[in-house]
Amino acid sequence: MAVTWKKQLMMGGVSAALILSASSVWAGWKLDGTNSSVGFSSVKNDSVMEQHGFRNLSGSISDSGDVSLSIDLTSVDTKIQIRDERMKKELFHTEKFPLTNIEAKVDSEAISGLGAGETLVQDVEFKLDLHGKEETLNAKVQVTGLDEGGLLVSTITPVEVQAGSFGLDEGVGKLKEIAKLNSILLTVPVNANLVFVAD
Repeated sequence: MAVTWKKQLMMGGVSAALILSASSVWAGWKLDGTNSSVGFSSVKNDSVMEQHGFRNLSGSISDSGDVSLSIDLTSVDTKIQIRDERMKKELFHTEKFPLTNIEAKVDSEAISGLGAGETLVQDVEFKLDLHGKEETLNAKVQVTGLDEGGLLVSTITPVEVQAGSFGLDEGVGKLKEIAKLNSILLTVPVNANLVFVAD
């Protein structure tokens, strides 16, 4: 009887060790902010398109597929300093709303099986929290496996964000007035290229 109990205890210990080992090997992914980008376009006077972005991003994908992305709006980068300041003050109101957050769910089993260079396409529904308002939007993304278990998640087509849905239309109007423009389009195309490393 003593031998049987010892065997059971040993097997139990081995099983626990294997479970802990497996969970430590794959604990999800962490965003590589240095090599990731989120960009948006603005169209002024009906024909002039300009590209902008953000310098500071953070995020993760859990082993169960929960996606979290945070964009530091104070890091907006339009390549023109005075325009950056105007966007922070008049459009995003970063003193009150310094961050925008995105939450989504992806098929973690599918993406975890990607080898380097392998790709798959997923339709992703996500929640965008911007300027104190939340909206559910959709994106079609391509996920590419990278070396050492990393992932590249890229939008296939731009996600169109409506400024009015987030109370940003008034700020757009102020920017138009300050810059003495005839118009600024209220539909904003957003693209993302996000690099995640195994955590």
